[in-house]
Amino acid sequence: MADLVALSVVALPLWFVVSVWAGIDATRHSSHNAFLWGLSVFVGGILGLALYLNLGRDEPGVGRRVSGHSGSPNGAPSVRAETVTCPNCHSLEEADRDTCRFCGESL
Repeated sequence: MADLVALSVVALPLWFVVSVWAGIDATRHSSHNAFLWGLSVFVGGILGLALYLNLGRDEPGVGRRVSGHSGSPNGAPSVRAETVTCPNCHSLEEADRDTCRFCGESL
């Protein structure tokens, strides 16, 4: 029993730090809610972390920005591909796509 308590005293704070890291990383590398990614990593354990690393990091280097700061280091505004909204499922798709990658509807 003492081993279980000692393990949880070490593991729980460590896992909390990993969850906070996932939330902070999601602000920079995800288009989804960063708090929910951190919570899903904390509650979901290793599976939550694997889901975040595989699905959550969908926009490398793109995330919420502090106003007044540009996306690139040289001060020029960052360039993003134009997007269109799918008329069926309302997902954002690149303008050069012919069909929605989620529902298959013609764009």
